[in-house]
Amino acid sequence: MAIRILRPNLDENRRILVISDIFGNFDALQRLLQKASYTHEDYLILLGNLVERGPQSLQTLRYVMELSRSRRVFCVTGDLDPVCREIFRPDRNRELLQYVLRNPSLVRDMCTELGIALNPDMNMHPIKLALRDYYAEELAFMSDLPHVIETPNFVFAHAQILPGDLEEMNPSDVVRANAFLSKGFSFDRYVVVGHWPTQRYPESKRNANPLIQRTRKIICVDGGMTMLRDGQLNALIIPNLNSEDFSFVSVDNYPKKIAQNSQNAGLERHLIQEPDNRVKILKISGDMCYCRQEKTEQNFWIPKVFLSQRADGCYTEDYTDYQLKVTYGDEVSVVLETSRGTIVKRDGVTGWYYGLLQ
Repeated sequence: MAIRILRPNLDENRRILVISDIFGNFDALQRLLQKASYTHEDYLILLGNLVERGPQSLQTLRYVMELSRSRRVFCVTGDLDPVCREIFRPDRNRELLQYVLRNPSLVRDMCTELGIALNPDMNMHPIKLALRDYYAEELAFMSDLPHVIETPNFVFAHAQILPGDLEEMNPSDVVRANAFLSKGFSFDRYVVVGHWPTQRYPESKRNANPLIQRTRKIICVDGGMTMLRDGQLNALIIPNLNSEDFSFVSVDNYPKKIAQNSQNAGLERHLIQEPDNRVKILKISGDMCYCRQEKTEQNFWIPKVFLSQRADGCYTEDYTDYQLKVTYGDEVSVVLETSRGTIVKRDGVTGWYYGLLQ
């Protein structure tokens, strides 16, 4: 498959909103657009993974399709968006059924709307035929998405852009690549991507806000919504095509509470992230486990719900022991309440809070 590049003729004076990895979070998307004061005068660029894994894939897709008819909306494909193309394959029926049974997905939403009750013993082939017919417009929209959007000052893609000629890149180069910012590339115009949550870059804190590297001209906007326990949905705001006065807004799905005590930031902070997230449980106390990270041999109290047992050992989700700076009266997002404190998020940064919340 050749790479598909869209080069729209954009009004250079209009505002641009850039959002990535919505993952079917329709309600969060609407709240984010409202928070960004989105209007029909703005351009909206969506960096792939519109659907899959979230609760409202079909509703999200139809909403984006409607916006694209009446507003200035452009999308690129993500690494999970092509799942719907499995509907057109004559084979892999069993694999698609197993995927849909395990994961919230666009295909599952379609089956639910048509009243098709999925079960492990059913034949997906006739269901594929029904979906192709009933959802022809939705499937065509997803299948026709470009891989790259190019303007004179910006290039937009799902996961990465490689140095060199865009025309010579493979689709897999731009939709399936991890940790793009860590590869050392620099560009002569801004490359804006999603895909890899910003919390997973090697910073001293877990920060879900967009990362803007002005000297290298790279912007990463994925806040890990759905993918990570402390995720959020970000909207990068570009005032116009000739401006570097970037800003952003974000939303998450966590309950909000007000801090009743102040606390200083911790002096030490540690992160556990893939692939160095194998741990050994040393002690269990209620909802917490005292664990040793195998690579560093450092010990941590980790919430039990973060841990999973695999064939080769025990692993934790991404984790930090950072004590977050919080001031009395701050509003925080409550990620997880535990017997040893509360994991909260404030201004995109995740950490522990040990005071009272109301």
